[in-house]
Amino acid sequence: MEVKRFFSTTMQDALRIVREEFGADAVILSNAKVEGGVEIVAALDYEESWEQEPVETEIASRGEPSPSQLARMHAEKHLQLQREMEQAKRKIEAVRSKKYKEPNLSTQNTINNEKPSLNSSVNGSQTGQDLDLKGSLENDSLSAMRAEILEIKDLLAKQPNRNIDHHTQQKSLLEQKIEKMFDSLCLSKSVRQTLSKELNLWVNRSDNLSADSEFDSCWKHLGQFIEKSIRVEHSEIIDRQGVFALVGPTGSGKTMTIGKMAARYVMEYGAENIALVTTDRYRIAAHEQLKVFGRILNVPVHTVDESHSLDMILDKLNQKKIVLVDTAGLMHSDSCWTEQLQEIKLSKHKIACYLTVSAVGQYQVMSSIYHNYKMVDLSGVIVTKVDEAVSLGEALSFLMDTGLKASYFTDGQRVPEDIHLFDAHSMFERAQTLLNTSERWVTIRANEPSQVFASSNEPKQIKESILFHSA
Repeated sequence: MEVKRFFSTTMQDALRIVREEFGADAVILSNAKVEGGVEIVAALDYEESWEQEPVETEIASRGEPSPSQLARMHAEKHLQLQREMEQAKRKIEAVRSKKYKEPNLSTQNTINNEKPSLNSSVNGSQTGQDLDLKGSLENDSLSAMRAEILEIKDLLAKQPNRNIDHHTQQKSLLEQKIEKMFDSLCLSKSVRQTLSKELNLWVNRSDNLSADSEFDSCWKHLGQFIEKSIRVEHSEIIDRQGVFALVGPTGSGKTMTIGKMAARYVMEYGAENIALVTTDRYRIAAHEQLKVFGRILNVPVHTVDESHSLDMILDKLNQKKIVLVDTAGLMHSDSCWTEQLQEIKLSKHKIACYLTVSAVGQYQVMSSIYHNYKMVDLSGVIVTKVDEAVSLGEALSFLMDTGLKASYFTDGQRVPEDIHLFDAHSMFERAQTLLNTSERWVTIRANEPSQVFASSNEPKQIKESILFHSA
């Protein structure tokens, strides 16, 4: 008999090593947890050379038997059957020896006395019956032993599969929970596929997988992966020198964002080295809002028109440290839209263009806007109206898919308080908080409407405000 000790980090790997070394005929003698993993003692050509405590006592003390305990039980049964077989063999040999001796005696008696005795005939008949009985016992013992051995082999062969099936089941449950989070955050299809691949890599690195206990750590890992996948500008635009243009569709918040940026610059560096420019000459009074900001901040505002091209105005402002350009929000099918972008792209001045994207828009809309404006060599993106969004998964997906550097995000109408340097970690946490807040409002409106309007004597305007925010 060959006895060997095996060590590995997991029970699954240890059983695999035993099978590779000894084959399916191996018998597990013991297993125990040790520092750094598990230890298994296995034997090949198992014999009755070692003693074990009664299996019934071990099972009663430990509860449901483990695979190693089952192997011990089968080994003990095998030993018992082997002992019975050996006893049967000894009895058979004794019977056979007696049978071989009796003919000699019978022959000798025949010579001395031609008629065999009645007692001799009776004894011969009884010996044949005993032989048949012992042969039947031997066959039954061998059949039972073969069945027990096959059962042990089948147990050892199926044990890795059981572990694999459990791991696969837990993986499926974990994936279902993660997919629900993907749905709740409204992540794009491409981002979901990327995160699913990362999920598979994370699951494969986990030895003992549990869908319930591993969900938090898995989701934390995926959140960190999202944060690392988003490119971020670590310095503010207002801290640099040059010409910066904000491009994007109507209603994306370009003018308001430029006003906030200009206000931050004036508060930090003063109004002497900053100028504002608008290229929106296509809509009536489109530049009035920017001029209002200029008057409040004491910053000059210049308008591009038929007599003043963009390059002519930038030539006059070459002494300014920073120039912020507000562009017109036009449809890409409009000929003026192409004219405006061509003027920016072909300018002799180096203009850094930043795309403004509203967080309330759908992912498909954001993607379409990006493809319409990427011809001007976008330097980055500014995410606006974060405070109005019911989900931030679309914006996060947009940033991951396009690879544009995120510069600022805005979350209100206050100038200049509601503009912030983009931070991927805080934005992801904000997305989760927004998700939890939305779920809480749904629960209150569905199950506890009395808590929304606790008293009918509340002022009408308060009730209307609550209703507005909950809608």
